[in-house]
Amino acid sequence: MARFSTLANCRLSFRLCLVVALITCTVLLPARVTRAAATPTRIVIGFPSPTPRVAPLWIAQDLDFFGKYGLTSQIVLVRNNQILTAGIAAGDIDVGYTGGTTVLGAAAAGVELKMVASFVSRGRGYLMVRPEIRKPADLAGKRIGVQSIGGTLWMYVMLTLEQLGLDTARDRIHLLVIGDQTVIAPALESQVIDAAVLTSRTYIPGLKQKGFSLLTEVTPPMAATGIVARKIALQKNPEILENIMKALIEAEYYVLAPSNKSQVIKTIVKRLKLADASAAEEGYADTLKEFDAKPYPSIDGLRNMQRLLAMQNPRLNDVNPANLMDITLMRKLEESGFLAQLRARYRE
Repeated sequence: MARFSTLANCRLSFRLCLVVALITCTVLLPARVTRAAATPTRIVIGFPSPTPRVAPLWIAQDLDFFGKYGLTSQIVLVRNNQILTAGIAAGDIDVGYTGGTTVLGAAAAGVELKMVASFVSRGRGYLMVRPEIRKPADLAGKRIGVQSIGGTLWMYVMLTLEQLGLDTARDRIHLLVIGDQTVIAPALESQVIDAAVLTSRTYIPGLKQKGFSLLTEVTPPMAATGIVARKIALQKNPEILENIMKALIEAEYYVLAPSNKSQVIKTIVKRLKLADASAAEEGYADTLKEFDAKPYPSIDGLRNMQRLLAMQNPRLNDVNPANLMDITLMRKLEESGFLAQLRARYRE
């Protein structure tokens, strides 16, 4: 027993000496050395579909905006929204670069996720069709590609058909699960599907050159692209989430600054593996039209998405969209002058 007590005391003394030494070093070393020694917080960010709208996320990683705010990032493409939602809910993914589909799907499953920012509050969809489809009625009996039933592209399709006065059941329109837009565009070219609603003009010039046409556009309220996190993360680690938001919002301002156009297009070309930079320019033009300089979550966008998703899951009718948003950190960033500083920094 005496031997155990002595060993324990030695260990305690060693730890006390170590603590004293660390405190001494902290006091004596210059502040800049202490800051350099700080270990960045590792974060995992998931996103469901590679499109030009993801440019702020890619820019934040490529230009190390995350590092600027004390973070080191791992970006993960999760093409299935249910898996993305589960990953965020389990804490395996810290933040989703995603939208209302994720928070609404989680709410239906009893999981509390919050949308804390929304870069796009009004979406833009382009209905591309095969050459022989010249009017809405020609879509009867045709195949339209989507990424998943109940996903964001599915919602754009439903809104487009609604705008055209068409109904999937009445008009025998078949929705085929194909994949994200990098897969859907080639599927249209190879006649696996007859039509598709794209949320970026990136692939439109190439499709038009091959005879496909743009039948209509839709611009509905949509909380389609933003930052989603667990409610518990907001409560336990608000500083980390605030730094993630700072990195992504600064990257958004960088994307929106015309002087950075060449870098942004270069990033889009690389990330989407595009052969033609002109296609990236189309996507870049979309981001300039769609992105909000004050990216507060959109209640109208969430309500519109709720209405559509309730067709698949009636339980969503009981969800209050306002409870799926948390603007605390966005308000803090605006009131602290952070957004004003970004406007001044990236002003032309």
